[in-house]
Amino acid sequence: MDVEVKLTGTLAARTGTHSARVGVARDATVADVVDALADELGPQVRAGVLEGSRLRTDTVVVRDSADGEPLTAGSRLREGDTVRFTLAN
Repeated sequence: MDVEVKLTGTLAARTGTHSARVGVARDATVADVVDALADELGPQVRAGVLEGSRLRTDTVVVRDSADGEPLTAGSRLREGDTVRFTLAN
């Protein structure tokens, strides 16, 4: 399935991209999307948003939707999702 990823501010600088689209398995998690991005763009992507298997403490991920559902590294994604990575306030 395809998932669109958006990164803002310092996270874009850390990872080297503002947006991307990646193909992942149907049962993919946020961490799987980060791994797919790292495969495409380099290891700085993983280091920029994950600490081990968890999100960095300064990173927030939301499903780009009306309610901006917060996600964790283990959250499952759906076909066509857009996930937005930002720094915590």
